[in-house]
Amino acid sequence: MGAKGDGGAPRASESADRVAAHRFPTSSVSVESHRDVAAIADEWDDLADRVGASPFLRSGWYQAFTDAFLREGFEVVALRREGRLIALLPLHVRHRSLRSSTNEHTPEFGVIAERPEAAQILAEALFDRCPRSVYFEMLGVETGLHELDAAARAAGYRTIVRTTLRSPYVEIRDGWASYRASVGRKTRHEVNRLLRRLRAHGHASFEVYNGDERLEELLAEGFQLEASGWKADERTAIVSQPETLQFYRDIARWATELGVLRLAFLRLDGRPLAFSLGLEHAGVYYVLKGGYDPTFRCYAPGILLRHELLARAFAEGLARYEFLGADEPWKLAWTSTTHERFRFVAYASSATGLARWATARYARPLAARLRALARNRRQALAAGRTKERG
Repeated sequence: MGAKGDGGAPRASESADRVAAHRFPTSSVSVESHRDVAAIADEWDDLADRVGASPFLRSGWYQAFTDAFLREGFEVVALRREGRLIALLPLHVRHRSLRSSTNEHTPEFGVIAERPEAAQILAEALFDRCPRSVYFEMLGVETGLHELDAAARAAGYRTIVRTTLRSPYVEIRDGWASYRASVGRKTRHEVNRLLRRLRAHGHASFEVYNGDERLEELLAEGFQLEASGWKADERTAIVSQPETLQFYRDIARWATELGVLRLAFLRLDGRPLAFSLGLEHAGVYYVLKGGYDPTFRCYAPGILLRHELLARAFAEGLARYEFLGADEPWKLAWTSTTHERFRFVAYASSATGLARWATARYARPLAARLRALARNRRQALAAGRTKERG
């Protein structure tokens, strides 16, 4: 598949075109690639709007991502029908391997397509390039997982599909009172107790900003809270790495222009206690980052802010509240429903590829199980020694 040349038109893959012509026999269909988000940004977002894609699959997200984390090897593979963009996939190309353009800050990845047939053609075009391997993270069943797996197998590749994440969310169907009653009694009582304690010490307020005013000031205030405590110690806070800080600042500016940024604060007499960086798009609230002032840990301001954000989601008539990330216990206190995210790996049928597939398919899971057994045994022995001493 050809790449877009400097200043030239994108070149289509001839063999991919033959596959596409078989699926759309009466239409002119072509596959092309671009090295720059801006070259296709408007059409990209038009397609995302048509198919109802999340913010994490839009051009602005990838512009910020590539600027901060992926300055080389980025490629957008696009499928057109009669000149109209109908499917797209952003890639990270390394040598002859294709990888997802993702990292730990990516909530979702995959193909954007008008219909499954378009996703299938695009998937087949990827394997028509004969990559040595394909490694995609954060795929969903709705973002091309099945089409990619089918295309890989048809091309003779060995594949591995594993669930790597279960991301909690709240489906907003009934009213707030009904939902709150469905949450565990312990959680409800804890929230009520914490609110009473906090209000006894001053005026507690919950504020949400859209970035139209004082954006940089609010980001600085929020990022300082997000870096408080253990995140700063472990250097996982937004401000800990310059590229991460650049990424989230760019995301905030892009989201403000799009009208989807939501910066939420819990304050006590004007002092910020907790912060949440979120996006609200097409009736869905997404929590990207958050933090709280550990000085006020006894009031659990993070829990209180989460409670207020959920109440707001119901009051605003949203469809879902997405926690994003893994199914940690503190999230499951609010919901039991999750989305699955998958890792998809495909290896060519060469001797090297088959050896790598066998290692990934059998040896690594076995090694992980043995490490877990050893860890459990050490913990059991330690517990037994503690009991004996007692």
